[in-house]
Amino acid sequence: MSMTTVRSLNKRKRRDRILAEARNVIARQGFDALNLRDLAESAGVSVPTIYNLIGCKEQVLKLLMLGAFDDFEKLMQQRPAVPMVKLPAKMLDTLMEMISGDENYYRATFLASERIEDQREVLGDSGFRRAPLRRLAGKFFDEAIALDLLRGQIAVEVLVEQILAAHQMAFHNWAHRIISLREFRANSLRGFYVALAADAVDSFRAELIAELHAL
Repeated sequence: MSMTTVRSLNKRKRRDRILAEARNVIARQGFDALNLRDLAESAGVSVPTIYNLIGCKEQVLKLLMLGAFDDFEKLMQQRPAVPMVKLPAKMLDTLMEMISGDENYYRATFLASERIEDQREVLGDSGFRRAPLRRLAGKFFDEAIALDLLRGQIAVEVLVEQILAAHQMAFHNWAHRIISLREFRANSLRGFYVALAADAVDSFRAELIAELHAL
């Protein structure tokens, strides 16, 4: 193993340790309790090391959330394949499995991300939560189009934004304790089914409406 490879592995281990410690703090005390000096001490590194490997406090949050999306995709791949009409429920059930395992952490990260998502100068983008969601929804629509389940009368981008709006509102209401986790699932799925039904062929639309009524 070359010295370059060893250095890269060591950097990855330090970064993963920093992120694990940050996650623990956020889950126990919330994002506002996270500060880089204490994080460096608990992770056994220096503050400059955190800046070099990750960046500022907001970048720590961004990496944690992107890591959660990666975990979600891995869990989805491990679950059995389902018909297209059942895929939205599979996605929401997978997400619920993740959230229910650590509700405090996911609530805290969502609330923090709401406050900082528009800080382009800090994060380097204006929608680090939405970009992975758009990609996942886009993959879903690519499959639906390939199976001739959609008419193609409504732009995919419009349908994706409608689904994301419903999902984000449901997540917001759950994070703010307005609705339960079960209600979050139902509200998000309603948005998914209604948006799909707007452009679905008749047979697929009937299946979607049946799923909608079953909620």
